[in-house]
Amino acid sequence: MREDTTYRSAAEKLWGKAGAYVHDSYDQHRHLFPNLPDQLPIVIGITAYGRCIGLTRTNEALDGPRITIASNLFSRGTRHVDDVMVHEMLHTSLILAGKPSDHDTEAWYAAIRELSPHVLGHRLDVKRGSDRKSVRLPNPNYVPGGDEPRTIVRKERVASNHEKVSRWPNSFRPDDYDGGPTILCPTY
Repeated sequence: MREDTTYRSAAEKLWGKAGAYVHDSYDQHRHLFPNLPDQLPIVIGITAYGRCIGLTRTNEALDGPRITIASNLFSRGTRHVDDVMVHEMLHTSLILAGKPSDHDTEAWYAAIRELSPHVLGHRLDVKRGSDRKSVRLPNPNYVPGGDEPRTIVRKERVASNHEKVSRWPNSFRPDDYDGGPTILCPTY
């Protein structure tokens, strides 16, 4: 890479205003994640699995984390792009901190509780594992005078915020949330 070439300038050459915007969004939100580097490779295209709007990957071949943003996200508006960038930056921050970055981890839930006042403007009281509760049921093996207890305890799935937590922060926005101006994003 030439000295005057940055990830932002390369992205702008490839994806125009959309390429510049994802890097500007990264810069705008980096204060929330003090362990993130000054710049990071951010690519725009069709994400893995076809329905993801953002994806963070890292492996030895990549020499660190890389964020991918779906090209069709820009038609939803810049505030939606910002939300996806913050979401992927959280994955990146957890990876760089050596913590698990999956949505169903205590590290993810703790980070969301900490970041939500800054990102959403209000606290979120979300707890990992709240999608199951213990219920006491009649024991089908119970026989009066036998060794089996009259009731048994089982875990049952209950309504959960986990699906919303896995799509944070956008999933916690109101239905009438203004997505902001759209950006034309060239695709290849």
